[in-house]
Amino acid sequence: MPADLRKRPRMPCLAVCGAALLTLVSLTGCAGRGSVENSAVDDAAGRFISAASTEPAKACDTLAPATLDSIASDDEECATAIADLGVETLRADGPELRAQVYGRDAIVQWEDQTMFLARFDSGWLVTAAGCTPRGKDLPYDCSIEGR
Repeated sequence: MPADLRKRPRMPCLAVCGAALLTLVSLTGCAGRGSVENSAVDDAAGRFISAASTEPAKACDTLAPATLDSIASDDEECATAIADLGVETLRADGPELRAQVYGRDAIVQWEDQTMFLARFDSGWLVTAAGCTPRGKDLPYDCSIEGR
């Protein structure tokens, strides 16, 4: 063995393996958090869709504060406004394509519409619903949305 290789200190396997294990644990910890949040987002979206079709007043309880203010801003109660939109507008046809969480915001997409949610102290609340894309790089057109 050449003399210069014998003089270099070797990093023990324990340090290298420990660093690799720490990185792996931190990465899987982040991945696991997303799946827990996705489930909570799915539940919140499902509660809104279900309540909108059967009990519009309960659907109002799942709206974010700004969204609630916006939908009830025309001297109309929230429950009446949701009922006036009709179940067809707020349906979620087909299987859920995906729920994705981005920090305190989330998006749930079905075949024909999209819903946006945000995490508050009380849990996940709907910020916009009945949304359809208007085209690339354009904002969604939503039946219910906050300001």
